[in-house]
Amino acid sequence: MFTTMTDDTGRNTYEVLAEALPRGSGPVLDLACGDGYLLELLRTDRDCLGTDWNIAELKAASHRLGLGAPLIRADAASLPIVTGSLGAVGCHYALMLLQPLEAVLAELARVLRPGGLLACVLPASVSEESPGPISTFRAAWKEVTANFPVEIPPIQDDRAVDPEDLAVILADAGFTSVSVQSISVKNQMTVEETVESVFLTYLPDLLSPAGLAQLRGRLEIGFSDIADDAGLITFRDLSDLVSARRSKQALAAPRSDPLPA
Repeated sequence: MFTTMTDDTGRNTYEVLAEALPRGSGPVLDLACGDGYLLELLRTDRDCLGTDWNIAELKAASHRLGLGAPLIRADAASLPIVTGSLGAVGCHYALMLLQPLEAVLAELARVLRPGGLLACVLPASVSEESPGPISTFRAAWKEVTANFPVEIPPIQDDRAVDPEDLAVILADAGFTSVSVQSISVKNQMTVEETVESVFLTYLPDLLSPAGLAQLRGRLEIGFSDIADDAGLITFRDLSDLVSARRSKQALAAPRSDPLPA
């Protein structure tokens, strides 16, 4: 979904993040690399590697990038990477899912060189909007879960999507020069494409088959109501590009784990 939504310059959020990550300052880590889309952009002119905990995602990344791609299964809070060996770390729409957040950021500070860059694309905190795909989904979700209650697990740490809270945690972990850049992307989709896009989010999978069927029907009606005369819906997404520099103070004692090739 994110690859098809672009800003006014024609870039998607992966491309915005790739452009923010430096060249020639040392290896770049794609943290929680998923199926390797960002790595495919980075490796054209940078030494890079990717980590993820999900085996299926890593297999998808290997399929995209080819056998021998620099992929490692690792916990974000315990990376098998030498202290102070990375020039930059990028993370696309995943930092809020990596817990405990303090331990993850401390680990990123450890593996980055002094002055190294951390750049993350994160969902922006937005207020309730006028009728659109997100508000339509929220209304449908509320209606369906009244009939099919679900228990939502602690999927994310909300402090990661609050720039002020995140800046404090970054500072405590050893980062400075925190900056936030707003990114607005959009795409026009049919009703069915919009339904499939929101079904890619985490919440629908919590429903029973009957609940899923009711949610799909409710969304088809709701999205049809907001479609234009051509049957298209403009799907907008707001994100934040959060960047921070590893403090140039002395690093902790190096860990002996080699940097994977």
